Amino acid sequence: MSEPGLRACVLAATRTVEASRDELSRLDSAAGDGDHGVTMALAARAVRKTLDDAPDVGGEALGTRLAMAMGSVGGAIGPIYATGLLAVAARMRSLPSPPGAPSVDYLAACAAAAESAIRALGGAKPGDKTLLDALHPATEALENAQDEPVADALSAAASAAREGAAATAELIAVVGRASRLGERSRGMADPGASSLALILESVAQAYRAG
Repeated sequence: MSEPGLRACVLAATRTVEASRDELSRLDSAAGDGDHGVTMALAARAVRKTLDDAPDVGGEALGTRLAMAMGSVGGAIGPIYATGLLAVAARMRSLPSPPGAPSVDYLAACAAAAESAIRALGGAKPGDKTLLDALHPATEALENAQDEPVADALSAAASAAREGAAATAELIAVVGRASRLGERSRGMADPGASSLALILESVAQAYRAG
């Protein structure tokens, strides 16, 4: 997507995250500290400030700055997003710059880079009741939508992420704080997967609208 389009998508995601703060914290209260929504809202503000402070920065340089903004909020989720976004920025540097809007191939490669980096960070895998349960199906959806328009591919990725996040309610946490609860971690959707699904849905909607 073009830089104006990218910024519009990122801003849409920040608005969605802030509007979902209380619900995300409610999900986190079941097995965590109940602060996921607050942390993500703080991250959204940091991301908006980054966009305001760097109006002429784009591409991988903007991706790196967004990673730093996400990492600045700390907690469990900040380093995860920072790691994923830094991997995306590195992947962008290795790919030919798309003329105008990126292809679905380009987006799929960036999503795969983020997934690989996040897996390596904490050793989690799909099925462990983490953010990966939304990211992995979204990545697969992009990889399977090579012949689709970008807007349709993003919508498919958002839908897959939403379904993956919802399915975490039936999973037992294997890593992170929630893992200490064992069977009691079942019954509530994972907050990290849920927030990522919300972000991808808002990005898909903003891209289509733009």
